[in-house]
Amino acid sequence: MYLARLNFSVVLPLIGVEFGFSKFVLGLIGGAYSISYASGQFAHGQLVEVYGPRRILLFGLLLSALMNFLFGYADSWILFFAFWAVNGFAQAAGWPSVVKLVSSSFSSGFGKVGGLFGSCFLVGNVIAWPMVGYIVSIYGWRMAFIVPAAILVVLAFLIYFSVKDVKYDVIRESSFVWIKNFRMLFSSKNIVVVALAFVLLQFVRSVFTLWAPSYLFERYSLSLELASYFAVAIPLGGIFGSMFSGWLLDRAKNFGRRFVLCSLVVFLSFVTLVLYYATYPSLGFGIFSLFLIGFSLYGPHVIMSAVIPMEFDKTFGGASVAGFIDGLGYLGLMFADSFNGWLIEVYGWNYAILFCFISSMSAVLLLASFYKEK
Repeated sequence: MYLARLNFSVVLPLIGVEFGFSKFVLGLIGGAYSISYASGQFAHGQLVEVYGPRRILLFGLLLSALMNFLFGYADSWILFFAFWAVNGFAQAAGWPSVVKLVSSSFSSGFGKVGGLFGSCFLVGNVIAWPMVGYIVSIYGWRMAFIVPAAILVVLAFLIYFSVKDVKYDVIRESSFVWIKNFRMLFSSKNIVVVALAFVLLQFVRSVFTLWAPSYLFERYSLSLELASYFAVAIPLGGIFGSMFSGWLLDRAKNFGRRFVLCSLVVFLSFVTLVLYYATYPSLGFGIFSLFLIGFSLYGPHVIMSAVIPMEFDKTFGGASVAGFIDGLGYLGLMFADSFNGWLIEVYGWNYAILFCFISSMSAVLLLASFYKEK
């Protein structure tokens, strides 16, 4: 699915040049995806609990394929905005569905399970950026949306014939069931605190996912193809970070989850600070720094968005909690994508990196002050 969402970040500089869009406008298109993805997370998280993950996942795959196909033929910012917004809603069906499928298969060891499983979207990053960069360099940016659309259709058929649905216990009464469930989620202080900390980490994620190829493209004068290859350092670091954080969470039970989360995010703050003060970093230093950003960002990210929802599966429903946390996170991205685009354009990359440091330290303070151990 990441082939059909990260393709926009790779072609973003080309679309900007061809149509004369500012970074702010490009950020608005990315923000349209984020707000639709956020609303989709809230909706699909509840729908998965009612109708099962398999149906919702198939719906999301096919709708995302259609939107990518149409995006590949669009020629105005209004169409780009509309198609990418609907794609966000479609893509939101993926995470709650797969969290529900995985959490229903295990009863313990959620740190290791979530850390390993949570690396799936990072593997998607590792595949998507270089693959899309290659497609763009050979066939042009429009094919970067048409090819992933075809892949999603094939994947939908594979899931239809091979994935069995899980049993679900939510009674299909009315929309009031959803309202009651949302009230229960808001009544859990830990879930709310984790969700708000996740929002702050999404501010950091915006800079280093949507804008990463542009960062390498502009700061190091690389070709777009090379920039998309080197940007893989972020999700590659994230794969190691997510697995390490899951392992650490299970092994460091005596220290508590709050200590583990805060330690990981403090390290993220340190890395962003080093990157901020590196005045003229070499390409090698820049790529290694992006690897460390991915390692320290996606470790706590996976704990918050995968491990914690799995542990609350019996209480609130894993899909419902995943949709709630991820949904709030993408509401944050709605703001961050356009704001970071404006910040980069007006003040430069260092101010965006400073914003990442402030956001990550705020997440540490929030978790340290309000998260309570069970």
